[in-house]
Amino acid sequence: MKNSFKSAIGGLLLGLLVVEVIVMIGWTRYRYGGDYYYMKINHPTSVYQVTVPVAYAVNAFSYRGQAVDAEGHKMVATLNTDATDPGPFKKGQVVRLTVNEHYGITNYKVVNDKNLITKLKLDKH
Repeated sequence: MKNSFKSAIGGLLLGLLVVEVIVMIGWTRYRYGGDYYYMKINHPTSVYQVTVPVAYAVNAFSYRGQAVDAEGHKMVATLNTDATDPGPFKKGQVVRLTVNEHYGITNYKVVNDKNLITKLKLDKH
């Protein structure tokens, strides 16, 4: 009886662990996932202060412009940089934005792939 009880508890704990992992993966996709849009940087629309992890304030920047996805869908996006990469970005750089339907822009990254930039026709924006 003791072994079957230990097996049942072990199976229950393993089942709870699997459920927790599935819930965390789902939450991460819901909160941080989204579609990629690409925006060509022009000039910043505003400058504000953010604190980097060493408790030092630096300037962060806000950029607004037209963003396009791989299918050619366009949207107007406002990118507010954060302490991870406060910028400034150079004029003409292309930034990949992760746009979440519930939380807006959840991530951004500078793109250096010339083929992708040409394919998306960002040179004309």
